[in-house]
Amino acid sequence: MTGDGVNDAPALKRADVGIAVHGATDAARAAADMVLTDTGLSVVVDAMLIARGVFQRMLSFLIYRVSATLQLVFFFFLGVFILPTEDYDIHDDNFQFFRLPVLMFMLITLLNDGTLMAIGYDNVRPSAHPQRWNLRVLFIVSSVLAVVALASSLLL
Repeated sequence: MTGDGVNDAPALKRADVGIAVHGATDAARAAADMVLTDTGLSVVVDAMLIARGVFQRMLSFLIYRVSATLQLVFFFFLGVFILPTEDYDIHDDNFQFFRLPVLMFMLITLLNDGTLMAIGYDNVRPSAHPQRWNLRVLFIVSSVLAVVALASSLLL
């Protein structure tokens, strides 16, 4: 439903999607779900392209966040229980596990989270068609990236 006047406000409120056109009254704008800021329907197309770009950034963020979390968790787990303490000059008979200073852990986490800020400004190409969340693919891709990053961390 589209409308621009006070008499259209109840219909805009009741509609599944109420659209107030450019130059609509305040009552119509308040009742509408979407307000067009320019004449014509090109603003709807622009809004859809922006929303699809935001979706791509969110997908990139989630893939990176899940893979980085998996990589860090398994790296620290394997580092604590598998790495020999003698290789790192730890000679304590009461403590047979690798120690990671809290400051080092915080620094790694902070630097890891710092890279996430760049994803918000990533130059993405919006898809031509609407997309849906596919969590299975997201976790598979994230897991593969985490395994590659974990192997790289352990080999270095």
